[in-house]
Amino acid sequence: LKVRFDRELFTGKADFEGLVARYTPKMALTPEEESFLATETEALCALVDDHEVLRRKDFTEETWEFMRRRGFFGLKIPKEWGGKGFSTAATSAVLVKLGSVSSDLTSTVAVPNSLGPGELLVRYGTDSQKAKYLPLLADGTLIPCFGLTGIHSGSDATSLIGSYGVVERSATGELGVRCTFDKRYITLAPVAGLVGIGFELRDPAKLLGGVGDEGFSVALLERSHPGLEMGPRHEPLAAAFMNGTVKGNDVWVPMDAILGGQSKCGAGWHMFVEC
Repeated sequence: LKVRFDRELFTGKADFEGLVARYTPKMALTPEEESFLATETEALCALVDDHEVLRRKDFTEETWEFMRRRGFFGLKIPKEWGGKGFSTAATSAVLVKLGSVSSDLTSTVAVPNSLGPGELLVRYGTDSQKAKYLPLLADGTLIPCFGLTGIHSGSDATSLIGSYGVVERSATGELGVRCTFDKRYITLAPVAGLVGIGFELRDPAKLLGGVGDEGFSVALLERSHPGLEMGPRHEPLAAAFMNGTVKGNDVWVPMDAILGGQSKCGAGWHMFVEC
């Protein structure tokens, strides 16, 4: 079922009418989503002068505060955690409207609702990770970013050259990961309070003991985490949206800072494909 339309395309018998019939009902917005699109989204658009944003290379503090307090960074986070709980269709409609005013505005709102670790947390986070971070992401206290793009591998999650971690035990016997990474062009990094780091996990000493596995894994690090280096800022294509580097050398990552805990070690690719 999931590859139905792809199969039709490759066989030269694409049923476009059937595609529209299947997905049109899923695109309908709830009254709450319609209201947000007509009020909060319109109000945010009215705050932004694209020329001025490009000139200043930033939004006004009023705009940042509006995005935080009106829930633009938590559109897809469930209501139980303080988010809007909007559908993908509603989130897309909001982004399309914002894009009619400023592409930088779209990029800023899109990342926390797509690449940022919010949706990954909802799906795969431990109970303690959800309780700690989702409310702070939903109300904009923490703005998220995701560190995937590297110097030598770009954004290829199957080739994390230069981003790796080795399972170790600390001097006190705590199980964790010693990580090294060098990321760049990370959207929202200059203003992010919570960083998802994609890296290749290695376990040469077999310390995982069958719980979790080697491979692409994700760490959740707060901006103040020891050894985490945020900055400097990039300005790709002279655009104004926040973009920068995320680096770390031999950073100690406790096992409870791995997204989903030890059992999700090595499950990063599976997470990405599902989300």
